[in-house]
Amino acid sequence: MKSTAEQLPIIEYQGDHLVVKAYAGCGKTTTLVAYANHHSHLRMLYLAYNRAIRDEGAEKFPKNVVCKTSHQLAWPQFGRHYQHKLGNIRLTDAAGLLKTRNWGDVRDAIAVLNAYLSSADEEISEAHYFAALSEEEAAEHGADHLDRTINSAQKLWDAMIDTESKFPCQHDAYLKLFQLSNPQLPYDVILFDEAQDSNPVTASLVAGQKARKIFVGDKWQQIYRWRGAENALDTQIVQGAASMFLTNSFRFGPMIAGVANAILKQQGEARPLVGYGARDKVTTSLPSGCNHYTVLNRTVIGVIMTAIDAVSDGQVVYWNGGIEAYQISDLEDVYHLKVGRKDEIRNKRLFGQFSDFGGFAEAAEESKDAEMNRMLRILKEHNDIPKLIAALRRNSTDDPLDADVIVSTCHRSKGLEWDVVVLEEDFPDIFDEEKITPDQRVDELNLLYVAATRAKKVLVINSITQVVIQKSHAEAKREMEAAAGQRA
Repeated sequence: MKSTAEQLPIIEYQGDHLVVKAYAGCGKTTTLVAYANHHSHLRMLYLAYNRAIRDEGAEKFPKNVVCKTSHQLAWPQFGRHYQHKLGNIRLTDAAGLLKTRNWGDVRDAIAVLNAYLSSADEEISEAHYFAALSEEEAAEHGADHLDRTINSAQKLWDAMIDTESKFPCQHDAYLKLFQLSNPQLPYDVILFDEAQDSNPVTASLVAGQKARKIFVGDKWQQIYRWRGAENALDTQIVQGAASMFLTNSFRFGPMIAGVANAILKQQGEARPLVGYGARDKVTTSLPSGCNHYTVLNRTVIGVIMTAIDAVSDGQVVYWNGGIEAYQISDLEDVYHLKVGRKDEIRNKRLFGQFSDFGGFAEAAEESKDAEMNRMLRILKEHNDIPKLIAALRRNSTDDPLDADVIVSTCHRSKGLEWDVVVLEEDFPDIFDEEKITPDQRVDELNLLYVAATRAKKVLVINSITQVVIQKSHAEAKREMEAAAGQRA
């Protein structure tokens, strides 16, 4: 395929510090592969966000490019020393080490440790405490809690990186140790993909290299800020990086691009995404006769509900990421709590704190937690949950081509594409200022943008997307009228 006018300057770039802002479906991987071929005399590292992207890159890049995740880089020097105790921290593990049954304090200590592990900082400090706790929580606890929590987080960290200790070591721990060692990697060029969702510890690792650096991503696809991710793209531009753009998408045509632009307009983005793909369609209902499509939900429980409806209609379901990734077992545990079979609950860490089902229901009502309340809705609508889950497993397939319906959360859909995509109704009202903060609105719009741009031929929009489109069109009309008035 012939390179476009946007791609050529990137492919032929000779500098040492570049940011490529690539909208959804705009051929960033194709462009990077062409860059690698054009500079075949240079040793390159393609730093992938996850293993799936790494595997895809390994199939496409030429031999002068090594494709790895950041954890793979850290494994030989640090990770392999902890393979005998790798795993996530359980609440009970941390409580045993800290010798306390104050579960709130234990959770806070783990949160502070995780904030440190994702940071570029050398030591655990107050900054990680305030990153882990909300302003209200921090103010309520006071200085004593701050000091106690930081000390507890330090104890967890010390035990985690002690090869002789039985305390679990998280994968992010050996990555942190690798970053703290200030390594110099043996590459001439680093291609840093998905830089908008980069972990600060990984961004720091890349920033410390002497190699040529090319940061690639789309800040409007940043969907992991809640997990400590930071947008490395704008940071690099502030630090003097050149910037280029990929705005022409060949994944979809002008109709789906129009939806994406309506979402981007609510973010204040003026640079349009142009759809050069095949003829496409945006609608509010699934076209008749469509027997193979993908449904994207905002929440995990929403995915389960979609799958239940599909199986009830006799359809076969493919679960993106695998059925066990969608908390099916948690739903079964809530059922066991409801019928008084606490001894059959497997996730004691999550449900053991509730003495009975009434306590769970009360917590769901008071917290207005969407996941918990959807579990309650499923329990209300279906009496025999074990039978239901057995049916879900029986009517699932491991091959998406064999499925009538593909189900996925929006987060898991990132990087993927399908011919027909349906956006479900479990997205929040992003314009409800009483429930959504400005930062949350940005994050939810990003997620909606990611979801909408997974479609190649048909996009079935939900009600909140319709509101976004109407709002953006109204704003555009006012802007045109104001500009016409100024000219007059």
